[in-house]
Amino acid sequence: MKEQDFDINASTEVVRPVDPRSICVVGSGPVGIAFALRLANAGQTVTLIDSGKFASNNRGRELNRGTIVSAATAKDRTDPDLLEEGTLYNSRDYMTYSRCLSSGGNAHRWNVASRPSKKGRVRIVAGALADFTSRPELGIPAWSVSGTEIHSRYGDALAFFNLADHNFVIDHYQDSFDPFPLPTSSFHPKLFHFAQADAIRRNRMSEALAHPGIDVRSDLHLIKIETNKQEKVTALVVYHQKKREIRIEAAHYVLALGGIENSRQLLLAKSEGSLSDPHDVFGRWFCDHPHTRLGYLISQDRKALVDAAAWYDFQDVRETPIMRGHEIDPKVAKELEILRFSIDLVGRPFGDCTKTGVAIAEAWNASRQRDLKGLVRHLPKLAATPIRSFKLAYEALNNPIHNTGKGGWSDSSARYHSIESLAVEAMFEQRPSPDNRIRLSSKRDSLGRQLPVLQWSWSRQEVDSINRAAELMVDTFQKAGVGSFVSMRSLGQGEIPRAGSGFHHMGGTRQSDDPAGGVVNAENRVHGVENLTLIGTSIFPNSVGYANPTLTAVADAMRVADNFTQSKASPGSTLGTRIPEFVR
Repeated sequence: MKEQDFDINASTEVVRPVDPRSICVVGSGPVGIAFALRLANAGQTVTLIDSGKFASNNRGRELNRGTIVSAATAKDRTDPDLLEEGTLYNSRDYMTYSRCLSSGGNAHRWNVASRPSKKGRVRIVAGALADFTSRPELGIPAWSVSGTEIHSRYGDALAFFNLADHNFVIDHYQDSFDPFPLPTSSFHPKLFHFAQADAIRRNRMSEALAHPGIDVRSDLHLIKIETNKQEKVTALVVYHQKKREIRIEAAHYVLALGGIENSRQLLLAKSEGSLSDPHDVFGRWFCDHPHTRLGYLISQDRKALVDAAAWYDFQDVRETPIMRGHEIDPKVAKELEILRFSIDLVGRPFGDCTKTGVAIAEAWNASRQRDLKGLVRHLPKLAATPIRSFKLAYEALNNPIHNTGKGGWSDSSARYHSIESLAVEAMFEQRPSPDNRIRLSSKRDSLGRQLPVLQWSWSRQEVDSINRAAELMVDTFQKAGVGSFVSMRSLGQGEIPRAGSGFHHMGGTRQSDDPAGGVVNAENRVHGVENLTLIGTSIFPNSVGYANPTLTAVADAMRVADNFTQSKASPGSTLGTRIPEFVR
């Protein structure tokens, strides 16, 4: 009797073989669950491999470890536009913090709070149609599939997140608050929704467990892909938390393990000789969305700033938080040859928008990254104003600060601190570089598999786009007559911006019609492998502009599921027949 014949969900081992005609989906995060439900609702038999409580002690932190190194200093570097000033993000916990092993996947990491007492949510936004097309001047490729194919399923994706009665038409979400009068020819108002984590962890996971067409196998972790002459997957080997290996055989296999793990599994299979990679494309073109502060908007009329901040703060609409801001018009971005970005205005204390405040933030960031040279570089600035430096540092360390993940700055009952300036926060798209890639380390996890190494650096295009965007905002706010804009460079930040991360892992197994330019085709099937499909953010050929990728990943998974069953998007989708007005 084969090990795969045991029901690993039962308290005792009962013979219940996996249906060999089923489609085996590995990964029970939002993308995997959406794909499985879409298939099962169309009559397809599905086996869903769920990590369950496999790593319940620490949510898989040990298994999700990895390191980040510079791509610009790699011996086999091919991209001349990468900068050697360091890695794009130096956060040592980038991989462990942003990934989670559990039913519901990364929904356990969603932590945006519209108010201090609110539960964590995730940002949801639709990509613009222009963001699915190519921009050769910046080395950004198009998707192999038409953007309209994904747009037609955005409505169903919203319903999946319990947001069926919402859309992205900004006029439907106006109230007594008004935005700053930025020129609509250059900047469009944009809208974010925020989905609840429990919509996935509880609602959708419960539906999958109860669905007669879905056989959920829990507490498993994928460790090996077996193939026949590298052309067809014959089985997956998974490891059960009771310390035994189980072999799963099915008709087709779908990996929905996230932007890093999808690449890692292919690289592991390549190292074991199970999959071929003749063009060396596995793991390449990794992207994230740089989050950076362009500067501060200040005014002598403090009340006017506080009043204006309300439109940009989180506001509840039909029991769901929304957040409004602005995005650069795709045509303007193309004309200026800069990467697409959006801006949000966040209430901040005045000390932030001073040279001393910026020096403190730079020094703190350098110390967190164990960058001794960077820390020493900022110490003279702090020593020049020791009393002010100590006061601002004390306030920063002991008081919560509002940001795009912690709302309430316009609400006196929820406000952390006084509002004396508005930080202009931006989220940028990233240019895909072939040298920004995932590789395998010599270090191994507790299951004996090589850990991933993320090779990642700034390129000239990211740095120039951020600095030119700041210059654009100086001119834009001045013409709008809404106060003075002070850029981060003028406050002493330097040419290389200080950026955070959206923890949006994209690329690595990107979509391309040409096997030399990507890993999967337009239907997300791995080139040269008969029955292996990848879904999720790893297949993104570009970063879909600045847009948070979760909604797009779910919509694309639904598209792929429909291709399996030859069904089409529901004509009643909230966005299937009504594309948002601001999408160009």
